[in-house]
Amino acid sequence: MCTSCDGKGRVRERMTIPVDIPPGCDNGTRIRLQGMGDVPIDGDGPAGDLYIRVRVSPSKTFRRKGTDIYYSVELPFTTAILGGSVRVPTVDGDVEVKIRPGTQSGDELRLRGKGVPKLNSGARGDQYLGLQFKIPTSLSDKQRELIEQFEADVLGRPTRSETGSSGPATDTDTPSSEQDAKTDKEKSKGFFGRLKDDIGGFKKKSDK
Repeated sequence: MCTSCDGKGRVRERMTIPVDIPPGCDNGTRIRLQGMGDVPIDGDGPAGDLYIRVRVSPSKTFRRKGTDIYYSVELPFTTAILGGSVRVPTVDGDVEVKIRPGTQSGDELRLRGKGVPKLNSGARGDQYLGLQFKIPTSLSDKQRELIEQFEADVLGRPTRSETGSSGPATDTDTPSSEQDAKTDKEKSKGFFGRLKDDIGGFKKKSDK
């Protein structure tokens, strides 16, 4: 008698096989491999099936929700104001995306058909781009002069250099306690925080 199979003609063993993963798989997707399961040790029955449950590792670049993909884009504030173009990654490679003038922080763009393929279908989801400002933390003297000129034009007042002020002028009729509170608030926001508010106000004015 065979000592390996005890005369049954079959032995149990493990094996590694290649598996084709269809496009569009997500966490929990089950793949069936017909005839790749166990066979009866006793008798001549057919082999069963092998079921594989997929677990998808998270991406360091994208966030996935169903068949849609999300990606955050940081824009220079000049590009947000004036418009332009940026290159962004997709699952198919980088693409050029146009940014319209006056783009607001938090706006979202959709790239149709750049998402994940739908399982067992030729259709695809979309990719969404979340747009955010990137405010510079330091300026050259020339850059600061240009920003001050922009601020003065938006608010209709002399530049800070002309008035010798490092911040917005306050109303002389404002009570001292309220004026102090306003001053503290302006200081806490910082120059670029106020600039961001000014840019938003300019955009609202231009929409009217």
